[in-house]
Amino acid sequence: LLHPRKSSFCLGIINTNTGLIGHLDWSEKLVLLAQERAESCHTDLSPQDQQLRHIGWNTYHSAHATTSFAEVIDSWFEEGRDYMYLSGQCRENATCQHYTQLVWATSSNVGCARQLCLRGDALWELFVCAYSPGGNWEVNGRSVVPYVAGFSCSLCTSSMSGCFRLWDHVGGLCETPRNPCRMSCGQHGRLNISSCQCHCGPRFTGRFCQVRCSVKCVHGRYKEEECSCKCDVGYGGRSSSFPSTAVT
Repeated sequence: LLHPRKSSFCLGIINTNTGLIGHLDWSEKLVLLAQERAESCHTDLSPQDQQLRHIGWNTYHSAHATTSFAEVIDSWFEEGRDYMYLSGQCRENATCQHYTQLVWATSSNVGCARQLCLRGDALWELFVCAYSPGGNWEVNGRSVVPYVAGFSCSLCTSSMSGCFRLWDHVGGLCETPRNPCRMSCGQHGRLNISSCQCHCGPRFTGRFCQVRCSVKCVHGRYKEEECSCKCDVGYGGRSSSFPSTAVT
């Protein structure tokens, strides 16, 4: 199974690539399904897997220790260059189904796993991600497009918050609300849900704790809440490094 830190990183890469379509949550149940399939060392679904038809799958195999999960997910997203949205088809002799599942708007949960496999005398790795609900639907033999083109969050359902925005996001993601503030303090802050304000970590400031403070107080005390110096008597300047002259 993926280490929790790696699973968070993996989810971050997936949500970054899905962009402004929909936010995916990590599911430990899907992780177990992905791990079970990875341990079989088969890239294709077997007949008994038909009971999991509501699950969507992405798989990738490569030589051992040559590819990271981030590179695998990036390769799936790169397939989008060959996807023609207006026709809902992939260019001739190209593969797009990994991309369409990755960005499928109604898929809300994902779980991934990787497994070492032996093929002949060679070690190789199988990467598997399971999505629920699954994508890549067909109706009357025609592929359904993975999302509806338009403004971000324009089709979020009433059970979702509408637009969850990160400070560095241009648009937003449909997401079930975890807090009423609908904002994030990034990696360097903690959100106070009562006040909807960020409490920034050391050396960070700004509304979303996105600004790194680089002030060094040579002759003074650092005021963390203001990212500034309170200078000692006889000194001034932004970094309290300049002797001040008393006016008489």
